[in-house]
Amino acid sequence: MKQIFLLLTVSLLFLTGCLGRSAAAPTDRPELRDCQLAGGVKAQCGLITVLENRDGPENGRSLDIHFAIIPATNSQPQPDPVFLLAGGPGQAAISAYAPILSTLQRINQSRDIVLVDQRGTGRSNPLACPNLNDLPLDSSPDDLEAALGSCRQELAAANDLTQYHTTIAMRDLDDVRAALEYEQINLIGTSYGSRAALEYMRLFPERVRSVVLNAVVGPDLVLQLQAPRDGQRALDLFFARCAADAGCQAAFPDLTAEFAALLDQVDGSVDVRLTHPLNGEVVELTLNRDEFMQSIFTLLYSADIVSLLPLLIHNAAESGDFGPLLAQFLLVSSGVGLYQGMFYAVACSEDASFIDLAQAEALQAGSQFSLVAADFVAACADWPQAVVTEGLRQPVTAVIPTLLLSGNADPITPPQYAESVAASLPNSLHLIIPHYGHDVLLAGCMLQVVGDFIGSGAVEGLDTSCLDEIQIPPFFISPAGPLP
Repeated sequence: MKQIFLLLTVSLLFLTGCLGRSAAAPTDRPELRDCQLAGGVKAQCGLITVLENRDGPENGRSLDIHFAIIPATNSQPQPDPVFLLAGGPGQAAISAYAPILSTLQRINQSRDIVLVDQRGTGRSNPLACPNLNDLPLDSSPDDLEAALGSCRQELAAANDLTQYHTTIAMRDLDDVRAALEYEQINLIGTSYGSRAALEYMRLFPERVRSVVLNAVVGPDLVLQLQAPRDGQRALDLFFARCAADAGCQAAFPDLTAEFAALLDQVDGSVDVRLTHPLNGEVVELTLNRDEFMQSIFTLLYSADIVSLLPLLIHNAAESGDFGPLLAQFLLVSSGVGLYQGMFYAVACSEDASFIDLAQAEALQAGSQFSLVAADFVAACADWPQAVVTEGLRQPVTAVIPTLLLSGNADPITPPQYAESVAASLPNSLHLIIPHYGHDVLLAGCMLQVVGDFIGSGAVEGLDTSCLDEIQIPPFFISPAGPLP
């Protein structure tokens, strides 16, 4: 299962000088056509053309950047739309956000919603690695290395992989804004999308009316550097919550000991047989400790899955069957929708190059999660790397109204990163949802709060009282469900 754990766990995430030009200044509004997104959402789709290398010759290779607009439903919409920025890096905004567009109807009443497939994703010159998806679950590290190398060589033969990073993507985004004749826009960025939103704020502050940063990837977060420490924090919070919950404690009084027993079992390796939750195929694989812990890391992302975790741990400890727990992991990982080539093009330049392995080892000390930084750096060793501007690791300073959202039990972007970002944004408000994990945009009444914030364009006077009523999904104490 090595390749799935590596690809999933590293995903799940500048100076404003002359950074080049587009292939052609967007003087004419792009032609729009009626289209239908996943889930039957009606939209208008279009594209603009930009240079792959903005500093290259004007007749250099060009790319089509695809976008979709969901027009406001009011007859007199506001002039400033909402741009949704996807995570990863490597998710396509059009496909990533399509499943939740129905929940954004309140925001969509008065404002257009715009989805731009970042270069390297979706239909915007996708950098995909289908050969990685074809690897069997129990592929060896050598199999993964060979497949990743083959994909890299194939992509590099047709693309300049140094031209796929956050700064250049945000200049593409501004070209879309200009082509569609929006003077100002509102941004909602989730996970890696929050890094992208921060970069857009840095480059084009005058074009931003308001910003929502959800599961904040701040400048001091380096993918895989702090992950073992932050994951251990989330795991400790999980065990503490179960111990403080009367139903969970009564049903699973020895949960930490049962978890330790599972770790002892996978210290060598265990053979696992399970039915794949999506295709129904029987899967046989060998599981080791690092892979088991990375599956736990992934399950901690979701409050809904965490509600099942005590029961999954208890049943695995009693029966010795890891299948149901891994089935949940496979179910979660299947929805990532990542363009792996794009992920490595961005992350190898913007994260791997900032990893000090001695620091990574120090941060991993005391964590039950494995040191993945070394594998990540090794995987990036042969990937072409862009020259990342210094601003990527510097605080963004702006007076733009900014709402920051965190789940207190997030294993990958805990609240401390949002706090660091908010410190340099004087016109900001940070909201933390207790016990929730990664991405709280849809938690309880959060969308109502976000809608009110975008509507007013201000954090002052924002009514957040409904957030106190958010209920965390209760623990399942048996297959029948939670306590009544």
